[in-house]
Amino acid sequence: MACINLNLDVDVNSCVSGLWASLPVLGRPKSGIQKLEKEMARLRGKRDDIKKQIDQADRQGKIPTNEVSQWLREVEELEGQVAAIIQDFQSMSFFSCNCFNQTGSTSSQTQQAGDQVSIGESSNFCSIIRRVAKKLGEATELTNRAGALDPIATVGPPEPTVMLPIAHQPPVGIESYVEDIVGYINGGEGNIIGIFGMGGVGKTTILESIQQYYLHDHTIFDHVIWVVASKGCQLKKLQIDIAKSLKLDTLEKNDDERTCGDKLFSYLKDKNCLLLLDDIWERLDLQLLGMAHSATERGQQQQKHPRKVVVLTTRSETVCAQMKAEKKIKVRCLDSEQAWQLFEQNSDGDVLSSDAGIKFIAEELAKECAGLPLALVTVARAMSGKRSWEVWNDAFNQIRDKHEWTTVCLPEDSLVMYKAFKLSYDSLENDSIRECLLCCALWPEDYEINQFSELIPCLIGCGIIREFNVINEAFAQGCSHLEALMATSLLEKCNNINTPYEDTLVKMHDVIRDMALLMVSSLERNKRKWIVKAGIGLLNLPRQEEWQQAERVSFMNNRITSLQEYGASTFPKLSMLILRENMDLEAIPSSLLKSMPHLTYLDLSFCSIIELPMEIGSLTELQYLDLSYNSIAKLPAELGCLCKLEYLLLSYMPLEIVPNGTISNLLMLKWLDISDNYIVPEWWWDELECFKGHHQLSVAININATTDSIQRLNMLPNVSIWRLTLDGENVSKLPNYDLGTPQWGCRVSDKLDILNIIDLRVSRLVLAAGMGRESSFGCLKRLHFECLELLVEISLNRVRLYNLRQIYIYSCDMLKDVSWVLQLPCLNFLRIECCRKMKELISEVGNSNSISSSSSIQSLILGYLPNLNCIANRPLHFPYLEYIDVKGCPELKRLPFGIEMLKNRLKWIRGEEYWWNNLDWDDESIKDSLTPYFRPQISK
Repeated sequence: MACINLNLDVDVNSCVSGLWASLPVLGRPKSGIQKLEKEMARLRGKRDDIKKQIDQADRQGKIPTNEVSQWLREVEELEGQVAAIIQDFQSMSFFSCNCFNQTGSTSSQTQQAGDQVSIGESSNFCSIIRRVAKKLGEATELTNRAGALDPIATVGPPEPTVMLPIAHQPPVGIESYVEDIVGYINGGEGNIIGIFGMGGVGKTTILESIQQYYLHDHTIFDHVIWVVASKGCQLKKLQIDIAKSLKLDTLEKNDDERTCGDKLFSYLKDKNCLLLLDDIWERLDLQLLGMAHSATERGQQQQKHPRKVVVLTTRSETVCAQMKAEKKIKVRCLDSEQAWQLFEQNSDGDVLSSDAGIKFIAEELAKECAGLPLALVTVARAMSGKRSWEVWNDAFNQIRDKHEWTTVCLPEDSLVMYKAFKLSYDSLENDSIRECLLCCALWPEDYEINQFSELIPCLIGCGIIREFNVINEAFAQGCSHLEALMATSLLEKCNNINTPYEDTLVKMHDVIRDMALLMVSSLERNKRKWIVKAGIGLLNLPRQEEWQQAERVSFMNNRITSLQEYGASTFPKLSMLILRENMDLEAIPSSLLKSMPHLTYLDLSFCSIIELPMEIGSLTELQYLDLSYNSIAKLPAELGCLCKLEYLLLSYMPLEIVPNGTISNLLMLKWLDISDNYIVPEWWWDELECFKGHHQLSVAININATTDSIQRLNMLPNVSIWRLTLDGENVSKLPNYDLGTPQWGCRVSDKLDILNIIDLRVSRLVLAAGMGRESSFGCLKRLHFECLELLVEISLNRVRLYNLRQIYIYSCDMLKDVSWVLQLPCLNFLRIECCRKMKELISEVGNSNSISSSSSIQSLILGYLPNLNCIANRPLHFPYLEYIDVKGCPELKRLPFGIEMLKNRLKWIRGEEYWWNNLDWDDESIKDSLTPYFRPQISK
């Protein structure tokens, strides 16, 4: 075999000298490559951190600085060059790699003594060593420069004002509505699709199915946005709703529509978006909703455009045309076979199968619904549980009674739905539940109503719920009423895509709301008159003659800034006035209060009222007054003249002065809410201590977290505490805090519904039964711990918190774990955020009689726990878990469950994509099975 004789003077010596010069820096070649890879890993970490900061800045309307952009380009170039070096190194012959590497490999490639090395191989090896040394220096220099990149982003230049509308694509026709639309979207780019049909025909259901499809399929759209337009909805509200969905915080209250549109467009311009617009009534400018392409993209190929797709629902085909929807889909009523199938699904199957007579009538009832899905569901649910043929026959006769409906002047399609609504309304158990249903119509169309802070207080204030001893009982009755309405589908639980685990919001279907308002306002035979103009953008009250004879009036959630003067007794029949959520309303004219002599319910919350007129005392029939979330610093003494006042809500107000005797003279008072104000001053204590009302007073209050304050609270006569905030801001450091010591008497703990503990400097906190008692806190449903910076441990002692449902823990940096929650049999919601030292959630599982190995939690929310590395250190079962939401927990590498969750109730797992992609799994098939339930978290 021919060999080459090496010229040591010319080739090898110079090459070797270069290699030896590099060795002090790199050592062996393999070691040099390892050093370079390690430095590149550091550099990539810096790059990823900077990219996260850029993403956050992007949401604030900023762009990377030129210096940062250049740095990122250099990193990208270096990555490519290093990859090439590593590839060359790996492709070198073994002898070349082994020249200076005495730990070289074995076997067949080992060179025998006397083998010669080619000049080409030596030269390549020399080149690689030099390239490694050079790139190591460049990587180190870029890593060092990363720390000096400040600021990361700056305000970007204004976007071009010329925009092009979304392009249209030919439709792709397939059989079902959802498949048709999904196929159309997947087959084209830049689509506008209009779904139209009568109210209650199922348009929103179709839209929800499309939403779910694209939430499962993350490959097409960066964002899937859902907003509800509703009749009279303002464009600015839609813009704000879109920004909230995106967690975009750049839109300001004073921005005009064009400015908001520019900000939305700037954020969405390079992103693939699906906008789902539900229930629109008029043309909307999609450019102002950010759904457009910039003029600079005109010359680009269409397939390179970011995807911008809009799917809308409306009752009118004309609106579809105005929105330039090329694909218009009419949703038709069901045929007879489909209608019966839907009716059966929403009925008691055993009842229908047990009596042929009942089944026959049920089929006739289904025919009367004319294939309208909402009517079918409404009637079927109304008849659920009815087992008597006579009851079914009576319902059929009612819905077929021509005389009953001849005086109802409605078009045929609306009459079908009204008949179904009236049957369901009449089938409700009692008048209280019927009145509860009608009250829900006081809120704006498609409004998500909070059961506990909005709806149930309204039911209490209206007198729908009257028979109770303490306010806890009233709320329990309210929940029972709402459950009855939801069981009949007259009220819906909200399916909020951002916070599905917040099980407190309900809403009325817009058609059901229309029917309810027909019943109380428009029908000729109606004996009462309600005026509801809520959430429609009113700037002023309607003309006097429009509501002069009204009994109940709702002008909530508008933009009213001032109220006109009225003469005495202008509104002689008015018993309810709701002006809440008119944010710019600052003054209440005294004449307005004198014009409503029979007013029993007044809601002025969430306005900007500065002063309450002394004429408030003229409302001698008033029973409910809500002034929460206003800027009132002084209550007039005349408030004490409201001799029938039962409910007074004053939370979130900067009250400084309450004249002596104002509150203590309200002898009929049952509920007083002064929570979330300043810690109660001495004059509040005086009012409560002097209270001698005819009923036990339920109070929501903030106090200092001291033994004296708690004992003083316990000594209040005829008072029970409904909601309590213990504020330790002015309390010195304590070694521990026992919530079961003697000062916690029954007036403080036994009726307590919500307990907040904040800013307390304590290392150990014990929830315990009172002295000599088996239990305490028997009504407690919600528990908050916030800003307890020294707290290490929470424990339970002889206390049975059977009703505790929700726990919130926020900013308790030293807290080790929350193992004690396994002792709570009914806990369904656990939220823990910003606890920096917490490494594991549950450190003790099944190692004592009181600690279970199974959790009742349905919703688990974990946020910004930088050291959390596991949920539990032993197997822990979550048979009821529906939602898990994780954000800012980089060390949490494993979930506490596997594929068995699919057999339970799991609905979704939400978190950052990089977190999900880096989780450890016993088997990759588990991840594959759970991935359809994963929802990417939008970082803020």
